Amino acid sequence: MSQINPTRVISFMGVDGSGKSTLIKQIKKKFKKKIKIKYLHLRPYIFLTDKRTVIKNPHIKKKKVSKLFSFSKLLIWLAIYNVFFFYNLKKKNQMIIFDRYVDDILIDPARYRFNLSTNIIKKIIKFFPNPNLWIILKVKPSVAYNRKKEISLKETKRQCIKYLKFAKTKKNSIVINTNKSIKQSTSMTIKEIKKIYEYN
Repeated sequence: MSQINPTRVISFMGVDGSGKSTLIKQIKKKFKKKIKIKYLHLRPYIFLTDKRTVIKNPHIKKKKVSKLFSFSKLLIWLAIYNVFFFYNLKKKNQMIIFDRYVDDILIDPARYRFNLSTNIIKKIIKFFPNPNLWIILKVKPSVAYNRKKEISLKETKRQCIKYLKFAKTKKNSIVINTNKSIKQSTSMTIKEIKKIYEYN
């Protein structure tokens, strides 16, 4: 295997219980001796790039935030993403893995509580940098729900459909079926990741 030179950004997208964390763990294990890996949950942190923002009980009811606050927050995210990409894409021998990405706001708006219309969010998201590879996880709703009962089965079904539709909007996306064994899912994912690097 020849030396890996460029920095590449990979985003894993999927409903709660689709197997993102398990698959990412396997990918990190496979590549950690060959390349530096940065892992991020949803968005970058300029000073604390390894900090996670996992949300438990994502659909618990909370007071609505203002439109101005939501708009300002999304613009701050935009700045952070772009600064992070600007500095990190210059580096070599690096893989940046996102567990969810900003586009997740459109798939699960209740989780992030952005009080903005879908059209406004879509327009702003267009200015965000894109990963080199989108990995969308396909799973049976009942399987995902039984793994993680953080959202309702009905919502799980809705999101499974949304993620597959999202995959069709991205040319550089692949769909990995995580209903199969972790070994099969990992093997397929590794094969696709290798394609975006300069080695066989």
